Amino acid sequence: MDRGHRIWALLVGVESYFQGKERPLEYHRLNGCVRDVRAVEEYLRRLGVQNIKTLTASGEKDPIENHRELPIYENIEREFQYITDNAGVADLVYFHYSGHGIRRDVLGQRQKDDDTITGTALALADVMTGGAYLTGYQLGVFVKKMVEEKGLRVTLVLDSCFSGQGLRNSSKYAPRTIVGQSDNSLLNSDVRADQTAASADKNATMTGRAAHVKRSWLSNPSGCTVLTACQFDETAGENKFPDMDGAHGVLTYWMLKALADNPLVQRPTHAKIRDYVQSKIMRMKPGLRQSPVLYGDGDYVFLGNEAVVERPACRILKQWENYVELDIGQAQGASIGAIYDIYPENSSLDNMSGCRPRLQAQIVEVAENSIFLSTAELFAEDSRGLDMRMEVGLGGIAVLRTWALPSDVYIDVSLLESSEKLRGINLEKLTIEIERTSGLYLQTDSMADDPSFNVILNANNELEIESMGVRIPRVPRISIEDTKWVEKVAYLLSHLARFEALRTLPNDYLRSRNSLPVDWFSYTAKGKDLRPIKEVNGRYHAKGGKAMILSLRMNDICPLESVYVSFYCLSSAWGIQKIHPGPGQTAIKLPRRRLESFRIDIEASSVGGDNSEEIEDTIRAFICTREVSWEELTLPDISMEEIYVPRDPLNEIMVVPQYHGITTAAQNTDNEGLSSRNMIKSCFDEEDGPVLCTLDLIIRTAQE
Repeated sequence: MDRGHRIWALLVGVESYFQGKERPLEYHRLNGCVRDVRAVEEYLRRLGVQNIKTLTASGEKDPIENHRELPIYENIEREFQYITDNAGVADLVYFHYSGHGIRRDVLGQRQKDDDTITGTALALADVMTGGAYLTGYQLGVFVKKMVEEKGLRVTLVLDSCFSGQGLRNSSKYAPRTIVGQSDNSLLNSDVRADQTAASADKNATMTGRAAHVKRSWLSNPSGCTVLTACQFDETAGENKFPDMDGAHGVLTYWMLKALADNPLVQRPTHAKIRDYVQSKIMRMKPGLRQSPVLYGDGDYVFLGNEAVVERPACRILKQWENYVELDIGQAQGASIGAIYDIYPENSSLDNMSGCRPRLQAQIVEVAENSIFLSTAELFAEDSRGLDMRMEVGLGGIAVLRTWALPSDVYIDVSLLESSEKLRGINLEKLTIEIERTSGLYLQTDSMADDPSFNVILNANNELEIESMGVRIPRVPRISIEDTKWVEKVAYLLSHLARFEALRTLPNDYLRSRNSLPVDWFSYTAKGKDLRPIKEVNGRYHAKGGKAMILSLRMNDICPLESVYVSFYCLSSAWGIQKIHPGPGQTAIKLPRRRLESFRIDIEASSVGGDNSEEIEDTIRAFICTREVSWEELTLPDISMEEIYVPRDPLNEIMVVPQYHGITTAAQNTDNEGLSSRNMIKSCFDEEDGPVLCTLDLIIRTAQE
């Protein structure tokens, strides 16, 4: 637990419901919700948490708890207010809900912002006898007040689902939702709850019936992390695990397992927990569609105030002899020669941080029939490392240590060799440093092709990097008096070559027959007031210090029911960073009829200077039929101040698995849905992996 910061916990488990006819549906009894919150409470007690309030509804029929201990709206509101009033700045708040969830509007009809939280509700113990639901909007208002007015950091875990999709009946696995239903009833208690939330929401513009479908602050929070049990069109459930006496929620069970694998004082990030849970769910039951979703600050330590800089990772799909198959391919920048650190399947999340593994693998083949697969050969520096080969196993983790280029890139340094000022300097060391990157070579006299980059010496005794005879802007000049000039120049060349290779990747796979037509989607930018922005030759013109709203949607001609989208910025400073969704989140599942929008701020300080009054940044949208991670593409910006030459990657590791074949497009049973699925099958062959496309939105920024 963080020194000096207290943890406050509110745990809610709804197993039994008061029987009544006030709602148009009936909630069946669950079996594992109270066990969930008791297990979480036990874990928190081991952490030393003192401020824990648990509200439960248990019993074979009606709940047996006294009124003040029941999970009903007035009690939850009271406990949230108590925490808000008594917690101090930077204290930590944990909210856990296990129970039924429900949609408060029919998915895709009235609700245009469908996500896991907006338009949903937690079904509290008295809803069938006239009690209020706790909606995603109301919950967001309570948490927003904690974060923005009191400076608290909040974690919410919602082990329920809201899709109404349901599962086949199973004596072992039971869904935590009402199969195939939503509840649009509006009782007086719902109106009062909406009014209470609206009065506390400074941005509220709706009253009455519309409040419960207003977009929840929790859909894109800051200072808060939300972990939900599944996607908006999936079903979460509870399961009887062999090492437990009774049923538990699947999310809660595996979350506590992940925490148990780590020291109490060194907990993993929310992102690591989500990925751990997902990997375990994959093996529980073939075809089980339950994919936990993360919102907000996924890079923060679970129940902590520390953000962790982490590295992306891929997973091992197969192993034979001395080889492994990785679920990463050329679409994500994987190339022959790249080296990965290998962590066996049984490595704890904690053991994967801070030390170099004994076992590594080098990519020897990128699959021709799938742009999301590659083959790597295992190797080790000593025999002990080689002995670990049999421990790797399906589900082992591979983390990039040294990248490689997909095609050869040549560097011309001939002007340095003929320079009077560098006469007598041995350039052999520069050659060695440059060729540390697989695919990067020095140009020789016998080569007919023009080099990609030239290194020259200017009048100030500084080394500059050019391309096609023009100095590359926003790349620092390196003085020959710098004792590390060789390493710095080699690093800059490797970085620029990697950036260019990743920038041009779509040119290769968009020619594939398995690419989505780009006219199925619309990708636009507007001002923060939603007014049009000047567009010239496909470039949006903006000014530094301003904000823009970027939006992506599926057009009517698109036959898909949903896609996964991620947005990355290819910056003018030669970096590649994910900008949406937030840290620890792989992609956003975008259904039909929804507009996915997010805000970007144009930094005035990055504009101009260094021979340029205008700069261009590309915001690339990756659109895919399955959930795929693009984290491997990330590159830091090149600094104009001090060049950092990495000799070892960052120690912290983030597991960002690409779950191929697990998440598929939502399927309807109506005639229109059936027609769409047949069309998809005729257009694409997904046996070789996901189908994708990319869309680029270029922003040209000028000084004020």
